[in-house]
Amino acid sequence: MFKETYYGYALKADIRHYFDTVDHETLLHIIRHRIKDRDVLWLISMILNNHKTEVAGKGMPIGNLTSQFFANVYLNELDKFVKHTLNARYYLRYVDDFVILHRDKRVLEAWRISIDQFLKDSLKVELHPDKTRLVPLEEGITLLGFRVFYYYRLLKKSNARRIIKRLERFRELYNNGKMSREEALTRFEGWFAYAEFANTYNLRNRLVNEYSDLLSIPHSEEGLNKCITSCSSPSAPATHV
Repeated sequence: MFKETYYGYALKADIRHYFDTVDHETLLHIIRHRIKDRDVLWLISMILNNHKTEVAGKGMPIGNLTSQFFANVYLNELDKFVKHTLNARYYLRYVDDFVILHRDKRVLEAWRISIDQFLKDSLKVELHPDKTRLVPLEEGITLLGFRVFYYYRLLKKSNARRIIKRLERFRELYNNGKMSREEALTRFEGWFAYAEFANTYNLRNRLVNEYSDLLSIPHSEEGLNKCITSCSSPSAPATHV
């Protein structure tokens, strides 16, 4: 359906063991530029030091809400470097995963080297060697569980297999009286909302039909069916996955 080719490359990168390697003193130094209150700074220091790791003064607990916030504060320095020093026009970051687009592969390779050096020198972290690579745009970019193309997004096959296994487990628990339909539906709807961001109309429709014994609840069925029928994108194929 879409035959036009878009030339260019993506630098898809990930920071190695990010949450385990955030340097406390570097983070506090960044925060001190904005926050001067000694009590607040003391509290932040206590939160950071309360998390014990193999290396003193390093790391944050992944589940803490403060860690999610501090993680973005920390890498705001990377954002400024990429946008204002490298002057990259197309840059996207989600926590420690980021993507930069450019037509010239050589430019991205040079930027990769510069970014890795900046991370080591300024933030005391580094790019993951196995998860940082250059990808032709025509192959799509894997990000946040999706394969992203110019006109559409696909759900990663491993992600689809995972929800099928979960539904099988839910069905087993339901049949053994250890899970209610309401609980199964509540858990499924979270994934369902996530999958809406990809072209997964057929997959979602098939799952609801195959697991109708588990997922059909009179008071929720209307909302679920409405969600199914409204998630096909008119600008992209809806038959993937």
